[in-house]
Amino acid sequence: MRGYGQYCPLALAAEVFAERWTPIIIRNLSLGCTHFNEILDGAPGLSRSVLSQRLRLLERTGVVGRTRTGRSTAYGLTVSGRELAGVCLALGAWGARWRQVRPEDQDPYLALWTLSRMIDPATLPRPRVVVLFHITGHRAPNRFWLVLAATGNEVCVSAPGYPEDGQVTTDVAGLVRWYAGEATLGAVQRAGGMAVRAPGWLVRELAGWGALSPYARTG
Repeated sequence: MRGYGQYCPLALAAEVFAERWTPIIIRNLSLGCTHFNEILDGAPGLSRSVLSQRLRLLERTGVVGRTRTGRSTAYGLTVSGRELAGVCLALGAWGARWRQVRPEDQDPYLALWTLSRMIDPATLPRPRVVVLFHITGHRAPNRFWLVLAATGNEVCVSAPGYPEDGQVTTDVAGLVRWYAGEATLGAVQRAGGMAVRAPGWLVRELAGWGALSPYARTG
């Protein structure tokens, strides 16, 4: 890591925070990712080697702690790291207010993955909830199953083998506006960007999930 050579708190902080992929890694850790592959799943385009390098840097700077249990390695934010995650949150709020999502950056898998990390399984009305999302106008894979359960939430690109509780048909723009809290579920449906086939209890859950983003209604 090359430093700025300046005795300035901003420069010292930027030496850690401004490295490519570092804010994304911190975001994923703050969303509850603890294992290497979990962090990687939420960072399409990040290579395993770069993730390893960034995690080592964050360990050396005291932002991330690492624990081993048998052959399993877990990562977590330290007190310093949690404070830096707050900087990430503030930066994200600025991005939501002043930046526009480009069409090429609208990734339905990443949107659903992020949503899955924000949903607390303890709040679900059933032990397991499965929702099929069919993404129109998007190249394959364009069918994703959001599987929520006490054992952990996940997004599957093939049928998980559980009964579906409901289906959502949407274009990518509608999905992103809803999950990011830019528009309510009803507003996206009325605009024609989304159709929901689900019982009333699941429609209410979907409406609530669209308000989970810390950047909801920021723009």
